[in-house]
Amino acid sequence: MMTKQIRVPATYMRGGTSKGVFFNLSDLPEEAQVSGEARDQLLMRVIGSPDPYAKQIDGMGGATSSTSKTVIVSKSSKEGHDIDYLFGQVAIDKAFVDWSGNCGNLSAAVGPFAIQSGLISKDKLPENGLAEVRIWQANIEKTIVAKVPMVDGEVQELGDFLLDGVTFPAAEIAVEFVDPSSSEGSMFPTGNLIDDLDVPDIGTFNATMISAGIPTIFIDASELGLKGTELQEDINGSDDWLKKFETIRAHGALKMG
Repeated sequence: MMTKQIRVPATYMRGGTSKGVFFNLSDLPEEAQVSGEARDQLLMRVIGSPDPYAKQIDGMGGATSSTSKTVIVSKSSKEGHDIDYLFGQVAIDKAFVDWSGNCGNLSAAVGPFAIQSGLISKDKLPENGLAEVRIWQANIEKTIVAKVPMVDGEVQELGDFLLDGVTFPAAEIAVEFVDPSSSEGSMFPTGNLIDDLDVPDIGTFNATMISAGIPTIFIDASELGLKGTELQEDINGSDDWLKKFETIRAHGALKMG
């Protein structure tokens, strides 16, 4: 039986060193406007996952973790905020959308998208200058403040701001993460600046574990037998290294609670 395609308005945007597909919540099909399988299935199909070839050829994903992302934005009902921002990290070769964390990079694109989509009251937008957009990050329940440059009543896109990892310059968008820690006010959830992180079958490492929007583990490259100058493909192209880092990540996440 032939299934008719559906039309869903979307915007493909870069924020920082990530790219993703952005949606206005009200533009999604009704069944996808709430969390659940229908929403996940829609977003995975848009991105092109799960793809056993790990290429996402038939989708908007770029076959890397930094380009397999989705964002849903809506007007906020939370006091003191303009919009709600929900981030979905789409797995490339698995049928999974991770809603547990934030994307700091795409946070820079949420404000411009909200303005261009008419989600911000016009009386809050200067003709020229900085528009302050207060964002409720729904995944981690934190406040983000974006300072979006405006020129002639429109979001400024061109500029001379250069960001490491991005080839071309663009407008600079300052982003403030208000009290980003998710550990009762502490960025160091273990209570220590440095811990001994014991990872079975891999080793014990001096690690600094920080929770600020997303849990992160810092380890000196030399302790892993690396130089710290390896390029992305040196790690992403190695199943052995990917498995080691995933195991370290899992044990560190448990230690952080």
